[in-house]
Amino acid sequence: MLYLNFIWHMHQPYYGDDVAKKIKMPWVFLHAIKDYYDIPYILSRYSGIKATFNLVPSLLVQIQAYSNYAGNDELLEVIKKDVKGLNKKDIERLEEYLFLSNEENLIQPLWRYNELYIKYQKSNRSLKDFTFEEIVDSEVLFLLSWCGNYLKTNNHYVINLISQGSNYTHEQRNNLIKELISFCGEIINFYKELAFEGKIELSTTPFYHSIAPLLLDISSAKEASPEIVLPDIDCEFIDCMDSQVEDAINYFYKTFGFYPKGFWPAEGSVSQKTLELFSKKKISWVATDEEILYKSLGRGDKNRLYEKYRDVKNDITLFFRDKYLSDLIGFEYSKKNPKEAVKDFISQLQRINTQKGSDCIVSVILDGENAWEYYKNNGLEFFETLYSEFQNNSHFIKTVLPSEIEKLDFTVNDISHIATGSWINGNLNIWIGKKQKNIAWKLLCQTKKDYVRYSKDLDTTKQIIIKNELMIALGSDWFWWYDDDHFTIQKRKFDDLFRLHLSNVYILMDREIPQNILEPIVFENEFSNTTNGAMHKTTIKNDENSHFRYCKLSKKWILFSPSRAYRPNNFLTKFNQNIEGNICPFDAGNEYLTPAEIERIGDGNNWKTRVVPNLYNVLSIDVELFGKKDDYYDTLNGFGAHEVIIETPDHKKTMFDYNVNEFVDYLTICRSRIKNLEKDIRLRYVSLFKNSGSLAGASQVHEHSQLIAMSFVPDGIEQEIKYKKEYYHQFQRAILDDLVYEEKRYIKNLIFENESFICYAPYASKFSYEVKIVAKDKIATIMELNETRITHLALALNFLFTGYKSILGEFSFNMIFKNHPYENYTIDSKEYFRFCINIYPRLNGIAGFELDSGIFLNSILPSDVAHKLRRER
Repeated sequence: MLYLNFIWHMHQPYYGDDVAKKIKMPWVFLHAIKDYYDIPYILSRYSGIKATFNLVPSLLVQIQAYSNYAGNDELLEVIKKDVKGLNKKDIERLEEYLFLSNEENLIQPLWRYNELYIKYQKSNRSLKDFTFEEIVDSEVLFLLSWCGNYLKTNNHYVINLISQGSNYTHEQRNNLIKELISFCGEIINFYKELAFEGKIELSTTPFYHSIAPLLLDISSAKEASPEIVLPDIDCEFIDCMDSQVEDAINYFYKTFGFYPKGFWPAEGSVSQKTLELFSKKKISWVATDEEILYKSLGRGDKNRLYEKYRDVKNDITLFFRDKYLSDLIGFEYSKKNPKEAVKDFISQLQRINTQKGSDCIVSVILDGENAWEYYKNNGLEFFETLYSEFQNNSHFIKTVLPSEIEKLDFTVNDISHIATGSWINGNLNIWIGKKQKNIAWKLLCQTKKDYVRYSKDLDTTKQIIIKNELMIALGSDWFWWYDDDHFTIQKRKFDDLFRLHLSNVYILMDREIPQNILEPIVFENEFSNTTNGAMHKTTIKNDENSHFRYCKLSKKWILFSPSRAYRPNNFLTKFNQNIEGNICPFDAGNEYLTPAEIERIGDGNNWKTRVVPNLYNVLSIDVELFGKKDDYYDTLNGFGAHEVIIETPDHKKTMFDYNVNEFVDYLTICRSRIKNLEKDIRLRYVSLFKNSGSLAGASQVHEHSQLIAMSFVPDGIEQEIKYKKEYYHQFQRAILDDLVYEEKRYIKNLIFENESFICYAPYASKFSYEVKIVAKDKIATIMELNETRITHLALALNFLFTGYKSILGEFSFNMIFKNHPYENYTIDSKEYFRFCINIYPRLNGIAGFELDSGIFLNSILPSDVAHKLRRER
């Protein structure tokens, strides 16, 4: 039997300013009406299905504040105003939030909301062209878009407003707010009811979601990551951590009437001292990530993940999150049809059950709120299909609660010393060790010292209120957004909130706020506009030193990425993949070794090709785009995207052996990625290429391609576009069309031609056996290829690589896809720009003469290349 342990983590930062009695950001309210009731409600409709909900106390406090309407949410206060009396600050707040929703799943389903969103976009993301009536409609539809499925099907007022569609009144808007506030009052009691029925288990987290290992011993960060640079501070926060755990337990009891048995520590962060603290507080189980298990065991054996573990000395049962399965639900299945997604998930469980060969425990632990806006209908169809399939497969799947697992008769593995780390990369680097994070820690230390120095003369009640502000500032969320690890357009707001709580400490002590606390850690000019919502999926972070430098001598950009020097090079172990330490992460069955999958072709274990973020990425989509320019140096930071296309699950298969169908799958997923990245308006150009073999620059034997998307068009590409436009304006023809025409007339260099593509060895080839494949029709990018043309291109590639192998065997080569940049891409682009693929065999190195003169030496005539490849047809 496979015992499936689902833990949904419900959490938001503490957005309240308790001194001003205001809630600064509306995310608790919005997720309350969309997710906090919906997720347990859907589960409650399926008999025999159980799950655990981890409720952070600081979240419960905020939900209670809304239900009592003691929160004074700044956004809702503005929305309630008569639109004719809105001031500039009010309008700016509405502009920030009214369309900060998922476009596809929250905005587009409401036809009027979508119309207004288009107008908002055309008005440069402002309300300057909106009438008063349109603003009211936007306010109402914003609130309706965030309503979950329960409200949309059970609340008659919400149902009627959605049916009305537009032309809302002030009265309807304000009554809707009252309805939603009233609904917030039902949420916590609903969890309590389900817990007493035994449908769910409730667990919790340190009160303000602080990183326990750091507060108990800040040097623990070095245990997890020895190279980390810690802030130079001489403060202890042990008392703060003890209080946060004690307060969390007491608040939980006050709210639900019983004590929590389990904890999901903030971000799954644990250490030996953390478990010792939980043990003293009578906590019986703790959950964390599989990375911690592997570090604790000293080896990464996936099969060991599904066993039962305890820290016998501290009397705590330990659960370890299956990263791959959890991330599939959190990040990947939203891109799939619900039935396909669930089919894949069940197949993953079947694989685990078969491979284990005995009873096993699978823990799936993830964010319970932020993923669902990326699913159609807030994940309803996914959950309904998932829970139905659990019921249909009850012969081998049983959903269980952690407290039930504790009683199961399993062989217990004792972990006598738990490794320090979190669910992200098995370390604590997200919360400490970089410039902005370390500044924040220094401010915390300074504030705590001043609190100890000045608060002792204050009465006990005042001391508690002041200490509470310090506790809030110790929450993990502020550090999450500092530096370049994650991105949100509200990054400065999180910085402001962090420093607000430190400032409140001084205000409450009646002391002057230090200047360094008033100064922002994050500056406004670090930002760029984005189409992403407030909180979204994490991608792999890039080296903090990754950046572009502009060479004024050559007029070219150079990309520096020092972390690339640490890429593994496994060409020496190509056929030794069973040796420990040389497991290929791209092989079928090793999917858990790669970053979370972005896209795939094929289902379950039978995938054909898949795309993942590059683990050693040179650019990251989760950093803010910004540059620097002075009298001499021009630089851009490492914003962009860097993805790997794993072309085949077969480690030993090379492109020289691909059949036509395999080429079709490869080209299809390439086209899909180019299309998807185009949606990010910050990206201007994407380079799609393949390095095969060590001489071509590949560090991984397993066949793969890469794409790097940038915020600008490289100078060489710009010059190419300029020249092709000039040629077209002079002759009214695309230059590549003319070159193909001349090659066909010359005939000796032609290799292959079908309905859509022509292949030839260019007359002035730079490399020996160089080949160019050119679209015969007016096509400027792979995005324009239909299924027929994809097949024709696959036939061309299959013909070429079969011929190459017959003549030369397998060799190193570069393959470059020439697509029109996203920038200035219009229907007219296909008049002057022609999509093509260049294949550059790397049979010889590039030497000093080529580097100096720019003139390439080629030892074989293109006509001889064409003759040999034609002969192999």
